[in-house]
Amino acid sequence: MLNILASVFCYDIWFYISHILLHTPFLYKFHHEHHMKKFPTFLDTYVGHSLEGPFQGMGALVPFCVYTYSVLDICIVLAILNIRGMMRHDARFVFIIGDHHLLHHCYPKYNFGEPWIDRLCGTMRPLGLEPLALKPLLLNPNK
Repeated sequence: MLNILASVFCYDIWFYISHILLHTPFLYKFHHEHHMKKFPTFLDTYVGHSLEGPFQGMGALVPFCVYTYSVLDICIVLAILNIRGMMRHDARFVFIIGDHHLLHHCYPKYNFGEPWIDRLCGTMRPLGLEPLALKPLLLNPNK
């Protein structure tokens, strides 16, 4: 169980770092396709350059150097990361997972990772316009 939590934790930290890097002018060419829709759905989770997914997922592998994993453990890690990622890209799941990542698609200079990491690193979207930004998502999530 600790190995699964370690993989999710390391993934979250690496996802934040890699996401910041993908928003730099040099690497954004690999990430811009993911931001084509301001109001994504779960189907848009994996829209992007073929190198983007493996690059952003590498963090989950770091604990493999320390812990042993069964096939079931690996499946659980992959399920957690994929289901959570799809839910983060769809307004229909805001009541379960929040709107943090959806706001990143509206305001791409903020909210690069988990809320706690964005707060810690100073990249959390300032309060104020969230309801206006999400209103189209909640009214018509297929935009």
